[in-house]
Amino acid sequence: MAFARFPTLVALSVGFIMWTGNAHAAATDWVGDSRAAVRLITATDHIAADSTLEAGLEFRFAKGWHGYWRTPGDAGIPPTVDWSASENISGAEISWPAPHRLVIEELQNSVYENDVVLPVKLHLKQAHASVRVKASIEYAACSEICVPLQAELALPLPTGAGGPSTESVLIDSARKSVPGSAEAAGIDVIRTRFAGTASEPTLVVDLQSKAEPFVRPDLFVEGAGNGIPPAPKVDLHGDAKTVRLTVRLAALPPPDRPLTLTLVDENRAAEFKGPAGATTPAHSSAFFAALISALLGGLILNLMPCVLPVLSIKLFAFTRQAGGGLRDVRLGSAATASGIMISFLLLAASLVGVKWSGATLGWGIQFQQPWFLAGMAVLTILFAASFFEWLPIGLPSSIASIASKRSGGPMLEAFLAGVFATLLATPCSAPFVGTAVGFALARGPSEIFAIFLCLGIGMALPYWVAALFPGCVRWLPRPGPWMLVVRKFLGILLLGTAVWLIFVLWSIAGAWMTAITTVLLACMLGYRALISTPVKGQIAVHMSRRSGWITAGLAIAPLVFSLSAVASVSQPAAGPEWQAFNLEALPGLIANGNTVLVDVTATWCLTCKVNELRVLENAEVRSRFQQSHVIRMRADWSRPNPLIADYLHRFGRYGIPFDVVYGPGRPQGEALPELLTTSALLHAIDRASVRDYDRKSAESAP
Repeated sequence: MAFARFPTLVALSVGFIMWTGNAHAAATDWVGDSRAAVRLITATDHIAADSTLEAGLEFRFAKGWHGYWRTPGDAGIPPTVDWSASENISGAEISWPAPHRLVIEELQNSVYENDVVLPVKLHLKQAHASVRVKASIEYAACSEICVPLQAELALPLPTGAGGPSTESVLIDSARKSVPGSAEAAGIDVIRTRFAGTASEPTLVVDLQSKAEPFVRPDLFVEGAGNGIPPAPKVDLHGDAKTVRLTVRLAALPPPDRPLTLTLVDENRAAEFKGPAGATTPAHSSAFFAALISALLGGLILNLMPCVLPVLSIKLFAFTRQAGGGLRDVRLGSAATASGIMISFLLLAASLVGVKWSGATLGWGIQFQQPWFLAGMAVLTILFAASFFEWLPIGLPSSIASIASKRSGGPMLEAFLAGVFATLLATPCSAPFVGTAVGFALARGPSEIFAIFLCLGIGMALPYWVAALFPGCVRWLPRPGPWMLVVRKFLGILLLGTAVWLIFVLWSIAGAWMTAITTVLLACMLGYRALISTPVKGQIAVHMSRRSGWITAGLAIAPLVFSLSAVASVSQPAAGPEWQAFNLEALPGLIANGNTVLVDVTATWCLTCKVNELRVLENAEVRSRFQQSHVIRMRADWSRPNPLIADYLHRFGRYGIPFDVVYGPGRPQGEALPELLTTSALLHAIDRASVRDYDRKSAESAP
């Protein structure tokens, strides 16, 4: 009897095991630690004939710990998921339940706490075919410190009758907490508009509830710079069914990108669009101010260290023309000014294309590319060869036969000098330039072209003055034998510029690529020196006929080799007294009462080196760093780094040098001017080191 029952018991046991296995087939194990963990869940145990699969990522945070929304705020990392290793999955759409606001030392954060499920809609390549979902997840769990976490989750689902799993309730509940339309939440959006000034804009949102009154409404604003603005000022009217929310913004959105607004009020949430930046009434006045800044900034660029080699070349050209006719001075100056303005317009066109492609925008970012550095080194050496009379710069013979041989060469040389000056000026962020470029790149194509045209006009202004009033050139010393010495000196100066460019190339592309480029450049320079020496007979004829082709080949070769070099995204070591840039560590450091200086620099930024030598390495400043226990962070933007680019954009900046001081008195940071001074830095440290600095200063003021 007992043996007769044994097969039945075995069958029941196997059936129980299969039933329990199916009950839990819609969820992976938890992956994490005592701070946070995550698992993958699905709304069904089997794949039926549907083309989509409802799933979810369930995060569990310990008490006192939290994770982040899609826009984390002033600090933190949103969860990112890679589904590429999945089988029979063509795409995934993640929905984000409404977050809640967490303010730590005035730093705004949009977070999730306790247990949260992110609903995911997975699109299948083939319906009614088995699926293996694999998710590689990176996220952060934060308390007093932020800890980056990573999880690898895999969940196979066989085909079968599609029915709800035990986890489907969690996914359905999470779907209900995802903000829907304002109408679905019973809310009418009466009006959204901008107020305030261009430098201190505010967003005003008027809402009306159709049924239940507002309780504690909060508004999360996305698109007004990185992060999220602070909580709105709430004005309830009547029976609390009408509310006006006023939010102070860090910056206006671009004219073609409206804000994304998420309203959270107790158990209901809604998402709707706000206005775009072009609707602000202060736009015209801000645009005019940006144009004036561009003109002044372009003029000041002529005095920046990046442009000094080319400026000295042009002064030498003016001196050479001082004994000639005024017509040569006028044409040469106009050619240089035209080269500058055309170059700025080409830069504007390039940046518009980069912006449309969605890539990183920045002033001087072409110096992060090995091919550009190699090209600049070639151009610099060609100018140096011209000064040593190894390679006179002129028009091609086919064009020179049509144009005047007397004017073609000097005009082309003057035009290229303007192009060269513009390219060398781009790593320098002079006063007013950062403001103008930041305004332009945050807006549309028309503003970008207008701002960059004004930059070009400002930088070309001295040359236009020389073209309009060529007589002023005669104030310079008369030409004479001394010019031969000056010519050689300027050639050496240009060779020094080429050495600097090769050093920057080495820091970006590595020693092997730099060695190849240097050898090719040396061959080009040596070859031009060789054929410039007197050689008699058929050898001279043969070398002169082929010199142009050989020189062109040697000049193009470094560009071809450098195109294969890829600039790394890694962050180099900052140095013994500087920490590497770590945005995630800033909130914790500030909360502990520390003062932090963030210095964004690059190998190719000469103005950064000037700031470092004049201010950051100043004995008085270094002593103050030690006395105030200032933590110094250095962000090296020599290579492309989207994190550093996003950090600059948070402050409306697109170029370097850039320095920010944080502390209890300045938890959101105080940006310093491009050209640092000792007093400006020390005063910023004073303001940041003392909590409630502004209030205490006002109370102590007479």
